[in-house]
Amino acid sequence: MTPGRFLSFEAVAGDYDQTRVIPDAQLKETARILARESHLDRGGLFLDGGVGTGRFAAPLARLHPGQIIGADIAPAMMERIGAKAPPGSLSLVRADLQRLPFRRGVFAGVLLVHILQLIEQWKLVLQEMRRVLAPRGGVLFLGIEQGGRSTLVDFYYERARGRHVLAASLGSGMAPALAYLRRVERAGGLGARVTLLETPQLAWKRITPIARTLEALAGRTFSQMWDIPDESHGALMDETRRRAELTFPKPDAAEALSSRFALYKAWWP
Repeated sequence: MTPGRFLSFEAVAGDYDQTRVIPDAQLKETARILARESHLDRGGLFLDGGVGTGRFAAPLARLHPGQIIGADIAPAMMERIGAKAPPGSLSLVRADLQRLPFRRGVFAGVLLVHILQLIEQWKLVLQEMRRVLAPRGGVLFLGIEQGGRSTLVDFYYERARGRHVLAASLGSGMAPALAYLRRVERAGGLGARVTLLETPQLAWKRITPIARTLEALAGRTFSQMWDIPDESHGALMDETRRRAELTFPKPDAAEALSSRFALYKAWWP
């Protein structure tokens, strides 16, 4: 399979963390779960594929310094990691996840969060993850944040669909990826065992100012917005601001948003 197109967050690296907020307590708990399930106490290596700004890799590196590697195609995203992880505790590599520069079987665990929808040949990414995982005991984790999206973002997307300017995801959502992992090889899949980890502690609520949501929309920090023509984006923002004024009339209004982080574990016995 030939590597295909992908989307990079290079252009919006400065705004990324402000629009994708997971509290420190949940990030630390996620790191503990990842370390436990991949047995990092035994000294293995762990790869954060699509490390971005280091949201997950940094707390994991604090738990297991020197064992964590982050790979991403966007240098500007990885430049944001410096303030989050102690120097030397986390190694960073610029790499395309469709063709990783690592030997076969070197990682005890691999994490992918909100990555597969950005890559056209997402199956190739999953094949690469399996290749670099230890053949016995290596674990692939797929994470997804559920909920927590502003009603104004939903409104913008709804209007964009109505104008036929909202592009479909380039790659795969979670359900097709899990199905591909579970299918046996003769049926065109990877034949993994997959389970959803029980993580009730990975849920939280946050208060998000309406002004910040509108700013994020105006700056197109969400990947599905990048291909929307400027004229259409301007009209959609006008509609969304009017909706905000009607729904949230106070200038300092905010939304209370509930989120949870779901974590799937895949392994090959």
